[in-house]
Amino acid sequence: MTIGEKIKYFRTRIGITQSKLAELSGIHPVSIRKYETNKMIPQAQQIDRIAEALGVSSFAITGFENNIRLETIGDFMGLLIMLIKTKIVVVEGERDRDNIYKADTVSFKVNPLISQFFNANTSEKEFNANDIMYYLKRNNILDDILNWEKINYGYEKCAAKYSDTPDKSTQTALEQLKNDKEAIEMELQRSSILLDTKGGISVKIPHDYFN
Repeated sequence: MTIGEKIKYFRTRIGITQSKLAELSGIHPVSIRKYETNKMIPQAQQIDRIAEALGVSSFAITGFENNIRLETIGDFMGLLIMLIKTKIVVVEGERDRDNIYKADTVSFKVNPLISQFFNANTSEKEFNANDIMYYLKRNNILDDILNWEKINYGYEKCAAKYSDTPDKSTQTALEQLKNDKEAIEMELQRSSILLDTKGGISVKIPHDYFN
C-alpha cells in the first residue's frame, strides 16, 4: 500500500472524515485529499501530525524508512514485523499442519550474519550472540505475531513461485493475498496500549481526541 492508501485506511478505521482529519492534524483538507489519492506525498512533519491525529505511530504509515518511536504495543509490533521481514530477526520453531508455528516451540534470534559481529557478556562470562535465544513474554503478542507470520510466510512462498506467471487470475489472487497481509500488519500496529505497564495498563490517546 502507498502512504496515501494507509492514511485512508487508518482514517476510515476510526470513522472520521477527511475534513475531521484535516482539523485534528492542522493540515489543509485539500492536502489531505491529495495525500490519500497519491497526488501529493506528505513530508515527515506532516506524517507525524497525521499519525498523531489517527492514533498510530508514523512508522505505521511510512514503514521503517521513518524514525521509530517505541511507545505503544502497536509501535513494538511494527518494529518486530520489520525486523522479521528484513531477516534481521529470525523466527525458529516447529510448524503445525496449518503452517503456523507452535507457540511452545518458538524462539527469536538475531540473524547469524549479523550476530557474528556481536558478543554478549555478564560480569562472569561472555557469550557468542549466535547462542542467545529470545522469547516473547506476552502470549497475546506472540499469538498475534505468529498469525501474521503464517500469512507472510504463505505470501512469500506464493510470490516466489508465481510472481512471474502471465496468468491474470493468479496475479489477482497474489495481489489479494498481499493486501490481506498488509491489512493484518496495519491492524497489529493500531494498538495504543503503552509498553510501560508498571503503573497498570494505560492507552495513548491523541491530544485532540475529545475535541
